[in-house]
Amino acid sequence: MENITQNVDFSKYSNVFCDSMEALEWAYKQGLPYDAMVRTSSPAMLWSKNPYIVHIESCWDVGRMRKFQETIKSFSEEVYDNIISVKNVTHEESLCVTQATVFFHRLLFKAACLTEEDLVEPRLFIRVEGDGGPGGNRMNSPWDKLLINNSKYRTVTYTLNNDKWNILTTKGVSLLNRIRIGGVETLIYRILIKFMSKFPNNFFRKQVLIYNESELLIETATALALNGIQIREIKPNIENIILTNKDQLSAIKKSIFFTVNRRIKGWVEHDLVSQCEEILFQNIEDRLNYFLKLREQWKYLLNESKQNKKVLLINASGSIKGLAISSICRESGIAVVSTQHGVTKEICATHGEVSILNEINASDIFLTFNSQCKKISELSHFLRGTAYSVGISARHLRTGMPRFVQNNDNAPIAYISTNLYRGNLGVFNTWETDYDRAKNEHFLINNVFGRLPHKILYKPYPEENRRYADLDPIVRTVLTKENIDLFNTKVDMRYLLDRHRILVTSEATSTVSWLAISGKPVVFINHKNTSPLTKSAYNSFSKGLFLFDDKKGFHEKLRNFLSLPIDEIEKLWEKKKDDRKHMINQFFTSSCNKDAGRVAAKIILNKYF
Repeated sequence: MENITQNVDFSKYSNVFCDSMEALEWAYKQGLPYDAMVRTSSPAMLWSKNPYIVHIESCWDVGRMRKFQETIKSFSEEVYDNIISVKNVTHEESLCVTQATVFFHRLLFKAACLTEEDLVEPRLFIRVEGDGGPGGNRMNSPWDKLLINNSKYRTVTYTLNNDKWNILTTKGVSLLNRIRIGGVETLIYRILIKFMSKFPNNFFRKQVLIYNESELLIETATALALNGIQIREIKPNIENIILTNKDQLSAIKKSIFFTVNRRIKGWVEHDLVSQCEEILFQNIEDRLNYFLKLREQWKYLLNESKQNKKVLLINASGSIKGLAISSICRESGIAVVSTQHGVTKEICATHGEVSILNEINASDIFLTFNSQCKKISELSHFLRGTAYSVGISARHLRTGMPRFVQNNDNAPIAYISTNLYRGNLGVFNTWETDYDRAKNEHFLINNVFGRLPHKILYKPYPEENRRYADLDPIVRTVLTKENIDLFNTKVDMRYLLDRHRILVTSEATSTVSWLAISGKPVVFINHKNTSPLTKSAYNSFSKGLFLFDDKKGFHEKLRNFLSLPIDEIEKLWEKKKDDRKHMINQFFTSSCNKDAGRVAAKIILNKYF
């Protein structure tokens, strides 16, 4: 596709925004001065030796970012409390608007990087077009929205030559391995839901409606179907256009204006405040319109027969799609049952920021893996339902089963990286910039993994949506190490765990649950500024896993440990057996038996059928 310069004289700009090296090289060819200051968030660009490329997020140190992140939760609670007090505004609508204010912090973070000069002096933004994954192109910072009132500001667009973007796949994973992990209950589920769809909706007196899936949801639905309850996939109707009630919208804006204004003033230049407010309130209107549009797609549920009892079984009920269908179900008298899909909130100290997305906020029942998740969920400020701890999915537990064929040529150690850049998409679970995260990962590879006497596999985090246009510089670092193999296929790591003897990971995310339950020795790196463990999780993990804190000297300690003979590490792991069992029962699953689906089904049967 031909790139269009849009009649911009590149030679007149000495200060530009750009997050793509490919786009920057193109701009130079269009006349951009080589000594122009290029401001970027991109780790790849900052990795270059160009002295004129500077870090636009350098104004954010750990202390400032921590304050920013840790106050989002209380801000969101205040916003919600103000909105819910508005006449005729529902719980789901209040959650919808509050979510918009939380997501707005991605833009607010960028806005805080701008100076007074940026608002009046010539500025050029080189944006990129290209495939960004399922979420669309989200590779561009919002400079065009923030600087729209600067008469000397211009935007040019560059179309990436290589815009191919791959998402998660099972390509290369054998059918036998997929069946091993997926299990017989998944096969039964697929057969029964297809078979039961052949009958009219009023044939069964009891129905479970299914909009989307998770591991635990599939197992629960299968158990319910085997008890004679119809499991039925539902899909939204054809899209309808609906506009937000303007009077209601005005009342919502009025209820939160002071809170929003105070928040924005605390982080950006004075002359940017009104523009940030305008962007946020437009986002709120757009999100409410989208919510109402989604509701219209599900309204047919209101008119369905009341003769058969119904329950909605849903994954991610806290999303905007989940809120829409949940609001319709509530009006229809259909109970909403949601399932946990990953271990995070019970172990991560920075998870409070996204408590507005908790499943329990939009559910009558929330089925959790463990008691810790149940406890934390029921403390939600936005609580609607009740949580029940039923255990983790059988699919999780099957990761510890041996493969049918073992390959002795595999690297004995695998590093399952959780280094996912924020870009313009992620939340603030880390108190470091993307560039700082890249440097930390680079030092880890250089000082630890690249100096081990063992072969090691490096598996990058399989980001679904593209954060930056350029290749991650960490990949280049890995490729320079003779003892490190790069796994560059976007295959879920659950299919790979059994190929290696020692598993290494970091950050308090759901990744560690798959690793710990696999039975393989797990080395966990607790980054103090990136998704650190809660105090209780830290105490338990330090006993049940091999835990290393990223403080002074930890590279050497970690390197010395991983340099031990693999057999010796495995013997040390065995000594942690009792502590590990306690850790797993506390933070991962309330039951190590493969019966979570049946336990969950029993709860639903007793309460609703």
